Amino acid sequence: MALNVSMNTTEPGPRHNVTGKDSKMITIQITICLLSVLISLVGLVGNGIIFRLLFFRMRRNQSTVYILNLAVADFLYLLGCCMVSLYLLCLYNNVPTSATDDKVFAMFGQLLNNFGFNSSLFLLAALSIERCLAVLYPIWYRCQRPKHLSTIVCGLMWGLSILITLLEKFISAEYQSLYIFTSILYLIIAILMVFSSLFLLVEIQKSSKCCRPRKLYIVIIAAIVTFLISLVPVRVMRMLLIFAIIPSGPVKVIIYVVVNLCSAINSSANPYIYIVVGRWRNRASIRVALERVFREEVGSSTQQEEQEASG
Repeated sequence: MALNVSMNTTEPGPRHNVTGKDSKMITIQITICLLSVLISLVGLVGNGIIFRLLFFRMRRNQSTVYILNLAVADFLYLLGCCMVSLYLLCLYNNVPTSATDDKVFAMFGQLLNNFGFNSSLFLLAALSIERCLAVLYPIWYRCQRPKHLSTIVCGLMWGLSILITLLEKFISAEYQSLYIFTSILYLIIAILMVFSSLFLLVEIQKSSKCCRPRKLYIVIIAAIVTFLISLVPVRVMRMLLIFAIIPSGPVKVIIYVVVNLCSAINSSANPYIYIVVGRWRNRASIRVALERVFREEVGSSTQQEEQEASG
């Protein structure tokens, strides 16, 4: 998802003549940036496929509305990751850039990073919490749940993401207390996601005795785990940078590109998690695999999958 750090703080050093250890560090950074670009391209393709299938080829339900929006958020993050990584590669290889180019790539690419990261966090949290509510209050979920609740919640999450992104970009540098507030907000959301994952794990254990969309729960848990793996280093690094604990220089830059790479892997993994889980033990097209994962009404998950396999 995103690396919430200003490009101006990375201070890459390849514009100057370097030798020895500095040259080796730059080589490592270039390699990591190249990996970030390649992984981001793979993720852009995967999220593009998910978006096309869910938007044009499949009937949407409560869960697919969230997944569709999540694919858009991941796509935006990966697009920003490509921009930032390509910009750094230009600096490392002494490609001439104007002040306008620096401003556009640094600001726009980083805004896409932060916006995609925040959107993914809020959308994934909303999806996991709604699935828990569906289990705790099944009658309400099936009979009284507002028809367009998923769309309304996604709209609210996008709006909240825009607000947090703008605040962190233009205000938190001057008001560190604001960054502390957003970090506490992320921590609360992360805790909610952890508890919802544990709750869904319990439901998976019960799925042999009752009718639950088991594959959907597995997808949600896997997405939450991979996201939290990227969330922790991103927020820790941002805090270290905000309070000037990490000194300027090559160490700061290499930490930046490594965390950027980890977040790119996370955003690229989601669409392939959906496909792998959907095709587990059954060979099927991507569309059929997604239908198996995001099926809302499940009479008997195991029985239906056996029927599909035999058919």
